[in-house]
Amino acid sequence: MAPLRFAANLAWLFPERPALPERLEAAARAGFRAAELPEPYAWCPALLRGAADRAGLALVLINTPPGT
Repeated sequence: MAPLRFAANLAWLFPERPALPERLEAAARAGFRAAELPEPYAWCPALLRGAADRAGLALVLINTPPGT
């Protein structure tokens, strides 16, 4: 059986850091290798991509708005 792998869900983790780029850094420092982003639409995609790359994190899920 393959080992379990976890991604940091930044909707729930590191609430003391209000900015998503800071939460990505915190997730990497906590030992995560991947992150899920809640509602990233107010952020510049290039900024988030750069923050994830600098932190060495894969972005594995981006929440989308429910129904339209």
